[in-house]
Amino acid sequence: MIEDLKSVSIRPGVSLLTVLPHLNYKPWYALAEFVDNAIQSYESSRAALRKIEGKGWKLAIDIDIDGERGIIVVRDNAAGISREAYGRAFRPAEAPLDASGLSEFGMGMKSASAWLAPRWTIRTSALGEPVERAVSFDIASIVADTIEELSVVSAAAPRDSHFTEVTLYDIRRAPKSRTLGKIKDHLSSLYRSYIARGDVVITLNGERLTFEQPEVLTAPYWRDPSGAARQWRLPVKLALEGGRRAEGWVALRAKGSTTRAGFALLRRGRVIEGSADEPYRPREIFGASNSFVFQRLFGELTLIGFSVSHTKDGIRWDEAEDELLQKLKDALTSGATPMLEQAHNWRSGEPEIVSAEVVPFAPKARFEPSAATPRQPGSARIVTRLAKDSNPHWRHLSMTFGSERWEITITLDDEGGDESWMDVSALPGDGSGMRALEVRLSTQHPFTQGFVIDGGRINEGVVRLAVGLAISEAIAQGDGVRFAGRIRSSLNELMLLGLADQE
Repeated sequence: MIEDLKSVSIRPGVSLLTVLPHLNYKPWYALAEFVDNAIQSYESSRAALRKIEGKGWKLAIDIDIDGERGIIVVRDNAAGISREAYGRAFRPAEAPLDASGLSEFGMGMKSASAWLAPRWTIRTSALGEPVERAVSFDIASIVADTIEELSVVSAAAPRDSHFTEVTLYDIRRAPKSRTLGKIKDHLSSLYRSYIARGDVVITLNGERLTFEQPEVLTAPYWRDPSGAARQWRLPVKLALEGGRRAEGWVALRAKGSTTRAGFALLRRGRVIEGSADEPYRPREIFGASNSFVFQRLFGELTLIGFSVSHTKDGIRWDEAEDELLQKLKDALTSGATPMLEQAHNWRSGEPEIVSAEVVPFAPKARFEPSAATPRQPGSARIVTRLAKDSNPHWRHLSMTFGSERWEITITLDDEGGDESWMDVSALPGDGSGMRALEVRLSTQHPFTQGFVIDGGRINEGVVRLAVGLAISEAIAQGDGVRFAGRIRSSLNELMLLGLADQE
């Protein structure tokens, strides 16, 4: 022990800590809060860090997730939390003195930690201070005893030491393999511009995150197929009302994708909307989900002068979105590079719907053979059939709804955990405009275990409800509904918060 800070105030924090676990985060956005803090610390102290470590030094942010032990550790080698900033760092909703960077609300570390776990410890050593400090949070104890100050444990450290380490215990939503894959994809996408710079290295469970842009279409103008090929990429610079701006580029994919085309919206170098498989695809520009534009158009737009939600997963448009979309559409339909026209009419010969990888599973639950269902009222016709090899763990459901034909693969997933009852992915079409989805139901989920599995059979009604939700989500996304998957993600959370209980 050395003479240093003895305690840190968390006022007003007791009542707030009970609310934070119920925020509408996704795992990658929660973890992004720690990455934001590390990058901001680095950007604010870059010169001092380089002076000590040398010009070739890089910011390293390491995220280790141990689902079996229920522990997450996030460590960075940025400048640490100084004594001057220490009190402010732990008081909820106290914004930093400089809010022009990635850390702007004074809530990120607290809200993300409380959402992820009921207990956590933050250990840090600030550049130039010969001391290491640690403070621990335990939400249950803080609330029960109405604690307003936390003890700070200090120890001697080299003056050149600089790091912050957050350890979260008993994590509420221990991610399994599929969720870890999504976390990796989204973090890689969220921080693409920092990764591309080369001076920021982010690792997840020891694996360095990378981001690769898809290949841009190089082809002749569709009206002149024998003409010279050109790269279909267009710089964008739009002035909006109120001094706002949108700058970036738009391009056409060489290979279409139903899940990976679309825009990424960046602010201050970080993607806010449109990461990984959740691209920003407004219907005003992309049209329906079965259109060629929907599958080919992509790009990056940096928004300047816009605010974001406190969880930094959405743009606060303030009625500016309509203006942006209209000016963007004008830019894509006029001039020497008619992007929308080319996207709609160019045919490269490859299938226009690209597959998401299908991983085989061998679940314990099984489907029982069922006869074809008679025609239902309205325009929907459903035919259920087993796979050719009569595999009891997956089958197909064919459905015509309105003018679209749907092919649904239903998979019982024995390797999925309890964090997600239902997942949906796109599957390849046959080139005729048919829509294809895979619906995965976790057999290990409490809902499945408690209500569905009965003597090795799975309830047909629950399966069809899941299929209906999946198709409805795909239709909503095709119609330009933003965050169309929010209903499914909320349902998965609600399943864990009590809907799976049988009492």
